[in-house]
Amino acid sequence: MKTKIISAAFAVSSLLLLGTTSSFGEPKGETVTIKGEVIDVWCYLEGDDKGAEHKKCAVACAKAGNPIGLLTEKGDVYLLVGIKDHDADRDALIKKMADSVSVEGTLVKKGGTQVIYVSAVK
Repeated sequence: MKTKIISAAFAVSSLLLLGTTSSFGEPKGETVTIKGEVIDVWCYLEGDDKGAEHKKCAVACAKAGNPIGLLTEKGDVYLLVGIKDHDADRDALIKKMADSVSVEGTLVKKGGTQVIYVSAVK
């Protein structure tokens, strides 16, 4: 009886794990290329901080783990997240902090949040 329960529990957990893995697959959305300034989202939302004069602070905040975003000329903000290993290559983005770049990736919008699952930064 114990063996059947353990086997059933293992089967259920395996299915859940497979379901979890597939839910972290490719994001579903439009492929885009969007230009804008790489920003530290926390400082931008809190104090409208951006630009070259804020670069040193933005780098420190991003290195501390604050979210990184893209600010367009129109004022739209996109959170930048990764596809591979859920890492948007933070080190490369931190080096580009306060710079104007083009971000390629998959755009997903939900509940007022805009996210780009980054595939390339140029």
